[in-house]
Amino acid sequence: MPILWDETKREANLHKHGLDFIDAVLVLDSRYRLDVERVRGGEQRMQSLAYVFDMLAVLTVVHVAREDALRIVSFRPASEEERSNYHDWLENDFNDDG
Repeated sequence: MPILWDETKREANLHKHGLDFIDAVLVLDSRYRLDVERVRGGEQRMQSLAYVFDMLAVLTVVHVAREDALRIVSFRPASEEERSNYHDWLENDFNDDG
């Protein structure tokens, strides 16, 4: 599925978080990805978290499914609470059967 984004939002995200939407695939393609559904402003969103070994950090991608594409909303380091929830999920609920 193609990944799309608003270029102005990408540049703002890069400036604010130091993360480029182009690299969001490091989370989206991870076998260690946790997806959490969210609703914000009446819009159904998905928050995907994964440990990115290249960056030695848990990162969060917020995205929205469109007809034939995935639209990136934000890409940032996970908050302390998100990291804690992610580590709990890895320890207790992650299925490593591949």
